[in-house]
Amino acid sequence: MASSGHARVIGICAEDTDAAAAACRWAVREIYRDGDKFHLMYVVKSLKPPMEVFHPGPGTAYSFSQPGKHHEEAKILAAKKAIERRFVPVLEEKFVPYEIHLFAENHDAKAEKIGQTILKCADTIQTELVVIARHNKDSQEKDRFVGNVGSVAAYVSKHCRHPVAIVDPENWGL
Repeated sequence: MASSGHARVIGICAEDTDAAAAACRWAVREIYRDGDKFHLMYVVKSLKPPMEVFHPGPGTAYSFSQPGKHHEEAKILAAKKAIERRFVPVLEEKFVPYEIHLFAENHDAKAEKIGQTILKCADTIQTELVVIARHNKDSQEKDRFVGNVGSVAAYVSKHCRHPVAIVDPENWGL
C-alpha cells in the first residue's frame, strides 16, 4: 500500500484460532501501509494461581504451589509456535514489521481479565487500531453492529480507548 508519511502502530489480537489468523490476513490486506508496525498481542491462559491457607492467628497464612502437574512452559511454547505458524508467515510475506507481546494469565482467567491485558498492552504501545476476530462461539455478548462477537472481543470493543476493528472472517471470505 502507499505510504502516508505517518507510521502507525496496529495491535493484532492473536490466538491459536483460524479466526484470529484470518483477522491478521485482513489487517495486512486492508489496513497495512508502508511504515506501519504490527504488534501481536497474545494472552496465554497457562498459570495456576498459588493456593493460600489462612488461619485466624497472626502470621499464620501460607502460600504454596497447587499440587499436580504444571504445564505453564508447555503452553507458552505452544503459543510461540502458534504465532510462528499462523501469523509470522503472513506478516513476513508482505514484509510487515512486527513485534510480539506474549502474556501469561491464570488458566481460569475470565474474558474480562484477558480483555484488560489486551487493553493495557494497547495503551502501552499506543496503538492506533486494535484488530480482533469475531468468533462463532455462542456468546451472550453482542455487538450492536456485528452481533455475536465472543466475550473477549465484546469486552475489548466496549472498553478500548482506541478504535477497534472486529473482523468477521466469514464476511470477508477469509
